[in-house]
Amino acid sequence: MSSALRATWLGRVPYVDAWRLQEAVATRVRAGGAERLLLLEHEPVYTIGRRGTTDHLLVGRDVLRVVGAAVYRVDRGGDITYHGPGQLVGYPIIAFGEGHDLVGYVRAIEHAMRDALASYGVPSRTERGKTGVWIDLPDGRPAKIGAIGVRISRGVTTHGFALNVSTDLAGFERILPCGFQHEVGSLARLGIEAGVREVAERCAIALAVRLGRELVAETHIEPPMDDEIPEGAPVRTAVDLLAEGVPA
Repeated sequence: MSSALRATWLGRVPYVDAWRLQEAVATRVRAGGAERLLLLEHEPVYTIGRRGTTDHLLVGRDVLRVVGAAVYRVDRGGDITYHGPGQLVGYPIIAFGEGHDLVGYVRAIEHAMRDALASYGVPSRTERGKTGVWIDLPDGRPAKIGAIGVRISRGVTTHGFALNVSTDLAGFERILPCGFQHEVGSLARLGIEAGVREVAERCAIALAVRLGRELVAETHIEPPMDDEIPEGAPVRTAVDLLAEGVPA
């Protein structure tokens, strides 16, 4: 019998608050607690993964401040990406034992996003050598619609995926997304109207199937306690790189 994946819609959450919650839930999973899928939106924020660099920010601090964005270095894989309203963000926090297939896990997330897109009649694909999900725009140009950046620490996954629903794609024009130049797509850019929460529900169903879990919807999750966040966890020292006096 499959184990349960408990999915919770959190609405719009500040980035660091969600990061702290991920760390707390990961601690609970390591102690035998339930595996969870956090589904949410973020306020405008740029996150720079372990392979990323501020060189891939194409505009200055003044421009980013005007649009109300924050910038954080984070401990996931990948380069720089953008999160903002209208984008579904999913953080699967699951047990990942020794010998588990990391590539297979990433592929499961990709396929789950593709399954959700297919439910709207949107064909999609993966690209060889590139992580994420791609579509073709109405004019035939390829565009990335779904991004993935994960971390596995002490046998538990954190971070996850982002799928553009009705995102303001101008947010991506201020960076070299994922470290290389490409078009970015969304359901709205394809002329499809959908709510982020509705897309979240479809992604949750698809991801549970792809991971071999039984999906359980939960409306509440306990907030993080400070002692649930490991000492030395990067989130403890997370700082907005746009703050005065913080070196980029």
